[in-house]
Amino acid sequence: MPQIIQGYRVTVKPNDTTSESTYVSDVIAAGAGATTIHYPTLYRSIAISVAIKNQDAANTCSFSINGQPAITLSAGSDQNINGQNVVSVQVTPGAAGTTDILAQVTPMYLSTEQARFNRARG
Repeated sequence: MPQIIQGYRVTVKPNDTTSESTYVSDVIAAGAGATTIHYPTLYRSIAISVAIKNQDAANTCSFSINGQPAITLSAGSDQNINGQNVVSVQVTPGAAGTTDILAQVTPMYLSTEQARFNRARG
């Protein structure tokens, strides 16, 4: 069943075996201030898995997924969000190191998983 996330109609389930996916990487510069990665705009896709890696060895960074309350990562740590539909990630990096965002993305389909499954099977 499709769901609406931040105004986007998402027809992909995170573990849908009928959808294609690929890897994308974004590096947020140290001290850049709040930076938003918006997957529909940048990649015409939805992220189904995201890894956030704080490369700053001295400072924390914070991130927010789909506009939810921010979570703080300690210096040098990482966080994985798997099996979710992610439209956007907002990151505020530390002053001394980058924050790396690695994501598995899948296209924004106009059809549902069931429709793709029925087409594939004939």
